[in-house]
Amino acid sequence: MARDFYAVLGVASGASAAQIRRAYQRLARRYSPDVNFWDREAHGLFEEIQAAYRVLSDPSARTLYDHQARAGARSADAPGARSAARRRGDDLHAPIELGFAQAAQGLTTDLVLERLSPCGTCGATGARPGAQPRACSHCGGAGTVWGGEAMPRPMTCPACEGTGERVTDPCPTCQGRGAAPVRATVTVAIPAGMDTGSQIRVPGEGHAGPFGGPRGDLIVITRVHDDPVFTRKGDNLHAEVLLSIVEAMLGARVPIRTLTGDVDLVVPPGTQSGQVLRVRGRGMPRLASDGRGDLYVTIVVDIPRGLDVRTQEMVRDLGRLLPGPPPAAVRRTARA
Repeated sequence: MARDFYAVLGVASGASAAQIRRAYQRLARRYSPDVNFWDREAHGLFEEIQAAYRVLSDPSARTLYDHQARAGARSADAPGARSAARRRGDDLHAPIELGFAQAAQGLTTDLVLERLSPCGTCGATGARPGAQPRACSHCGGAGTVWGGEAMPRPMTCPACEGTGERVTDPCPTCQGRGAAPVRATVTVAIPAGMDTGSQIRVPGEGHAGPFGGPRGDLIVITRVHDDPVFTRKGDNLHAEVLLSIVEAMLGARVPIRTLTGDVDLVVPPGTQSGQVLRVRGRGMPRLASDGRGDLYVTIVVDIPRGLDVRTQEMVRDLGRLLPGPPPAAVRRTARA
């Protein structure tokens, strides 16, 4: 248990800086290792005297030390004061798989989770029913100790994890932790526009802290399945549409599927295979703002195969009539 620094130097808590300095000088001369070379106990006392003086000689460190001491005294006496200092529970990470349409529309779903909850056997005390926890002997029930070599500072007591109490007869259900695994169902709202790897934080639905400490958060991590039609790139979607050679030459209005229903894609005359047309506002909903991304449609012109002789002749006649680059044979002759 860490001793009171004022008691170490033998001064009152309201002592002036000069009084603290004189008390340190007197004790340092008495317990210095140079004087007590073979006395190991004196060496330990000298280190404790130095630690007390480093804190009490620094006005800011002394103010913080006095505040921690008063808080520790209140936590031992005031009902309910200890619960405010209990450690928060860990966050709970839970994966969820979504279909492409579910990610686009959003949904509310129930997640069945295995998480730590306050132990019902011991009432989150960690002690066997009928037994009572005792004040931590390491920190004196304050929940904090002073540590550090160069400049001592308040730290969470490692023995009691800041609760100020120790369990000597642990609960058989929670093994003295005050929390045990329990299956629970949590309702989670999944907003529209989620992507693989996106996270949703649900405050206060994670693991319960030890000895009745507050819960951590539930972090839901989404994995979105692929769609056979759409490829997602950020908030935008990409798809392909197959056109006949006549539709590509003359233009057409082609019905296409989008996430919000079918629309007519206006294909201008002379559209080339591989050309990309944009349909505004038909992509995925934006998570960070209102609105939606765009849908980009890549044109694929279907060239017919297996033409009969008559059809081939008609195509040749059409080729002679259509404007465009000269036939390949003419181009080779021109280069020669």
